[in-house]
Amino acid sequence: MKRIGCLIYYYGEKYRELGRCAKNSFIKYHPDVDFYHVGDDNSHLYDASNYVNTINGGAYKYLLAAEIMKKNQYDKMIVLGADTITTSRLDEFIDDDNHDLLVTLDYPYQLSTARVKSPDAETHLNADVICFNNIKPIIDIIKLTPCHPIYNEQGALNEIVWSDKYNYTHNIIDGPYNESSVVYNARAKGNITAGPGEKPWKEHTNKFYVKDDKLYTGDHKQIKVWHYCEGFGSVGDNRFKQLVNFWISDWFNEDTKRFFKEHCDCDDFFEKEFSF
Repeated sequence: MKRIGCLIYYYGEKYRELGRCAKNSFIKYHPDVDFYHVGDDNSHLYDASNYVNTINGGAYKYLLAAEIMKKNQYDKMIVLGADTITTSRLDEFIDDDNHDLLVTLDYPYQLSTARVKSPDAETHLNADVICFNNIKPIIDIIKLTPCHPIYNEQGALNEIVWSDKYNYTHNIIDGPYNESSVVYNARAKGNITAGPGEKPWKEHTNKFYVKDDKLYTGDHKQIKVWHYCEGFGSVGDNRFKQLVNFWISDWFNEDTKRFFKEHCDCDDFFEKEFSF
């Protein structure tokens, strides 16, 4: 039997309730997967903690994932952001043992840096919902993150997949978007890219619906991971609260919030104002 681990890394009061929802929802659908939350209370137990003040936060999360994968000899390591909600069993991650990386789509624009370009807007990869069947690409992403001062570990991920310097195999498990029956990442927000200062999500996310105990987008793709993808780590506390409360009060419809409560073990998170 293959050995599988999953890591969600978060710390601090501002992420406590958001992260609890991320943690509980993954465990709900994956009782057979070894789950790790690394945060305030236990980060000192990991060797990676020696580098927490000298490494980018995203790369630190990947360093933890590599340590956990190596120490426990996992065949497969899933890494999720604290701003996610798992809404189904992640079969596309669990069942695919044939690729080094199982990756998911970011917003539909072409990622372009001094070091790498995604082939087009349909191949821009997000680093917060990912699965590894090989520890080596995790190590390379960590090493390359300092070379991408804007996109950080996401730039590094796209580099190891799209540059010709690496030969890792990959599978975009929710792409191409138009051909996919599932969505694992930011494309659930409407398969659109917002302009500066724009938040055009409500028009699309209010069309989410529940059928046969599954959550779907308005264009009938099953949502398996909801990812807020709001850049929470780069905004101040007041904006953080404001954005989360927009989702609670306006941008999710009642069926979606009920689904998160009843099927994802998010308890009353969506029934009260968010604060910390």
